[in-house]
Amino acid sequence: MPQDTVYFSDNPDKYVVLPNGWDTLPDDVKGTLFELTKDQRFEKKHSFMDDYGPFFYTVGILALIWIIIRIRDGRSRSFVAFGSLVNNEADYDIVENQSNPAPSTPDCLVYPGHELNIADEDIIKMLNRRSRYYVALPAADKEKFLYRLKKFMSRKNFYIHDKSGFKEMPVLISAAAIQLSFGLDKYLLPDFPNIHIFPQEFIATEPSIRFLEGNVSDNCINISWKHFLEGFQSPADGQNVGLHELAHAYHFQNFSTGNQVDADFVADFSRFDDCGNKAYQNELLPGADLYSRYAMRNFQEFWAESVEIFFERPADLNYRYPELYEALRDILNQDPLKTGQ
Repeated sequence: MPQDTVYFSDNPDKYVVLPNGWDTLPDDVKGTLFELTKDQRFEKKHSFMDDYGPFFYTVGILALIWIIIRIRDGRSRSFVAFGSLVNNEADYDIVENQSNPAPSTPDCLVYPGHELNIADEDIIKMLNRRSRYYVALPAADKEKFLYRLKKFMSRKNFYIHDKSGFKEMPVLISAAAIQLSFGLDKYLLPDFPNIHIFPQEFIATEPSIRFLEGNVSDNCINISWKHFLEGFQSPADGQNVGLHELAHAYHFQNFSTGNQVDADFVADFSRFDDCGNKAYQNELLPGADLYSRYAMRNFQEFWAESVEIFFERPADLNYRYPELYEALRDILNQDPLKTGQ
């Protein structure tokens, strides 16, 4: 499951892309990295390290990553180029976007959605190739899906932290948003205008150092492209980082912003609070395995993972927790079991 967190900050420099092939590093190096990212789950008295410890940890982990890259590549490189998937296009059948319609910063490629002008036939081709949800829709709903996707995409800025961008990036991330919100009246997420796309795992350095596949922070949705694509490639395993992060975003939009609130979503969510709490407590018991351990971290993560399972393993969710399935069906105003998605 995505190792994410809800942290409110709009500074994209607080994320660092891991080096390509970091999982092949020596065990002692990986161990050191993971030890530095462990949650601190104990209380202690206030000390000098309470005030300055995060700074020293941040400096230490960044220095360690820089040393690793220097050893592996023999030269210093900007962090945004680490782990590029450009050399692995064939693995993902990605459509490369040769144009860059907006000025890029030194750190990333910038694509305002309203300037992309991707042809409808190209979008439909990508959806037919990647989105089982879209393929299962009847013709009239496919038209609605395409209309909403283009409108959603036009309202976003896409920041690609890599050497090249791909047309599938804005299209498929927008498609994940439309899939989740297809039954809602309000679906544009106006308080999240910025979508940052990293080639693979990245490190967040605030408020603590941790490895992420995606997260939602202030007005940004941050996604690992590698893990996002894996969610589309395995549409029935209950793991989809795109749906997971967008579940966080839609919850925040409807309950925290006071802007473009979907009244039915909010009204029906009280049922999830009740049914979800019962399922949450049951999943803590030995032998319960529908949800991951990460979903047990807090109720917000349980919500996001529930959305993943609702779309990717609806029969299992309905069998284990029928009341929870019905609650999600009413909140999202759609039923994957009836539509065959």
